[in-house]
Amino acid sequence: MKYTSLLACLILGCCGLTVSAATMTISSNPGVDVTVKLALPTTNTEAGPSSGTFVFPTTKGLLGPITNPTSQLGFANSAKNLFAVTGIPATKSAFVHLFLTSAAGNAILITDVNSRVAKLLPQPWKGAAKGFLRVEKIQGHKVKLQTTDFAHAPFQTHTFSVSVDLHGEITLIP
Repeated sequence: MKYTSLLACLILGCCGLTVSAATMTISSNPGVDVTVKLALPTTNTEAGPSSGTFVFPTTKGLLGPITNPTSQLGFANSAKNLFAVTGIPATKSAFVHLFLTSAAGNAILITDVNSRVAKLLPQPWKGAAKGFLRVEKIQGHKVKLQTTDFAHAPFQTHTFSVSVDLHGEITLIP
């Protein structure tokens, strides 16, 4: 499955809304797709809460952290304004999708995380991250990631962290 770069900014609310913590729910149609729904509750009783639904074609489902790879829960920071899932379209491939939410009721979907992160890494991790990248955990706006070099046996892994700012910019944390 070919993933293309996409940075979509969706306005999920009206002007003047304040947002409490967002929530992410995940449902799976095994062998077909995974659906991620972001609910953005608001205090504006006239407009009501907003939500956005994102469907990712993936034959294998989601990949959890190395400590629980079969987890289908996704990841969220404690502020509930940065969420992530790792989709597995095929064996030995994994693609990270990030979701940022703001107090203004906006949601940003970043689907080209693998290619953005790959540009920040040295070889052989640069090549590895293009096709296999998994989320290990999120703390604040720091995302711990792992890639595996499947091109050279024995397979080696590299764990590192990136920072994701409020606009979706990703930087490597030394």
